[in-house]
Amino acid sequence: MSTTSTEKQYFDLHTSGIGYLQRVRKVPVRGGRRAEPFLACTIAALVGSVKDPTYRYFDLKVSGAKAKELVARYVGVDDGKQRPLVHFRIGDLWGDAFIRNKGDRAGEPAASLKGRLLKAELADSAAFAHFDKFELITRGIGYLNRPRAVTPQAGDPFLACSIGALAGPVGEPDYRYINTIVATTDTQHLVRRCVEAIEADRKVLIAFRLNDIKADPYMRTKGEQAGEPGVSLESKLVHIGLIKIDGQRVYPELATDTLSSSIHNEVTADVSGSDFETAAEMPPPEQHQESATAPQEQVSAASF
Repeated sequence: MSTTSTEKQYFDLHTSGIGYLQRVRKVPVRGGRRAEPFLACTIAALVGSVKDPTYRYFDLKVSGAKAKELVARYVGVDDGKQRPLVHFRIGDLWGDAFIRNKGDRAGEPAASLKGRLLKAELADSAAFAHFDKFELITRGIGYLNRPRAVTPQAGDPFLACSIGALAGPVGEPDYRYINTIVATTDTQHLVRRCVEAIEADRKVLIAFRLNDIKADPYMRTKGEQAGEPGVSLESKLVHIGLIKIDGQRVYPELATDTLSSSIHNEVTADVSGSDFETAAEMPPPEQHQESATAPQEQVSAASF
């Protein structure tokens, strides 16, 4: 495929936030003497209230050139007081399921979030004094499916849906399946507008923004993989920037094909226009099989 700057080679699925850099290490690679180890790290991302945040842990391969320069300084640094606070951007996020093999929870399913660290810059903690909360934002494009009203045993009903997010090479993309709670009024309205098209098996492609992604492990109970660990990616859908149904843009609704400057700026903050145009030509993913084997309680108010 051509490497010219005008051709899109990858579908971007990016997660950005603020967190602590830790467990920086060089990981050996099998393949003989010439195989060089790669740089890896963990980021403990801050989520929620600034006064009492929670953490999302990401195990990452460091890919960006400038990120490598920064992260390499901390190889072997184990002192928690020396862990730097960084702004980060992660690409190609995925969930890795496993079985715990030690401790009080040995034998239980567990999962970690993995990806590539594309960017990392030192952050000044004093600059966040005026913040109310930390956000963990994921942006991308993908197919909207399974919109449904959920009534949990405890708590208020809510609207949920799944997204088959596109990631990786344009010619051979992967799908990241993400279960979401539709968290804002505007986004709920847009998802409901798409229900009829989805029920008619039409392709509904969206540019989306999520907040607070996490990995939820479970044990598979059906099929050939019964008894093996699985993982569901879960998040909150907070914004939809564009919608195409069978390749035809239906939102934003404009009199011409040219986006207004204000809408264009909002859309490109989430995903590039070339990403969206290319994705409109891709076939939608097949029905996500894992969702049929995951426990029903994985989509609950308590999970979010």
